[in-house]
Amino acid sequence: RKLIKIMAAWFNSIMPILGIPSSFLPKPISLPPLSSFRNNNLHEQRLENEDLSKSSSDDEKSVKQDNIWQLFREAQQNILYLNNQRLGAIEELNKTNKEKQFLFHKIRKLEAEKKEGTDKLSTCSELLLRIDSMVLGSVITPAEASDFRSLVLNHKVSVVDVFNLVSHKSDSELLRELRHFSDQSKTRSFHIIHICTEMAPLVHRGSVASYVTGISRALQRKGHLVEVILPKYACLDLDQVQGLREVKGEAYSYFNGQLHGNKIWNGV
Repeated sequence: RKLIKIMAAWFNSIMPILGIPSSFLPKPISLPPLSSFRNNNLHEQRLENEDLSKSSSDDEKSVKQDNIWQLFREAQQNILYLNNQRLGAIEELNKTNKEKQFLFHKIRKLEAEKKEGTDKLSTCSELLLRIDSMVLGSVITPAEASDFRSLVLNHKVSVVDVFNLVSHKSDSELLRELRHFSDQSKTRSFHIIHICTEMAPLVHRGSVASYVTGISRALQRKGHLVEVILPKYACLDLDQVQGLREVKGEAYSYFNGQLHGNKIWNGV
């Protein structure tokens, strides 16, 4: 600004010397101070920077939103995958538990059968020893003892039901039961056939099932042969039948004016 003022003063001083009227001299131009130019430039640059910053901020927000949605979709896929894996693991676990329960049931059944067989053998052995002791004590004769031994060995199933708690009975009481059992076994036995629709524990839907089983066992204890004929329902508990097998042969029944072929299974 000082330089401009000096130049203006110099031109004004030499114009009269050169014979140039002062009217021809240009009027001095007042320029804004330099600081105002700087301030304007800074303001414009600040506005440009703000626009660039705002545009960059919008782009960053858009990128962040895209990244968030991408992460959300990936998280959904991972959750679905883990849920499917969990459902599969639960299904396998339930299957394993069912197999485990089935094996436990079979083991308990085998243990019960083994225990029952052991109990029967123990009862027969104890009864034979008591017969020997009664011979040594001259309670019975050797001939009668031989008959009692044959009776016990030939009727092991019935002996367990009849002669329970052998060790708690006196010789006279046991001898009375042996003679009574011997007399019953010598009487004429019958082949009794029940034709029914239910029998415990094979198929149990009412009181008849327990009645058929009870009367069959009572008849067996008296030395009779008991046979039960049942329809082969789909709900039959065949695990309760030992030696189940299909009979190879033709069997027909007459119903509604026609002959119908039948399949027959038997077991104990």
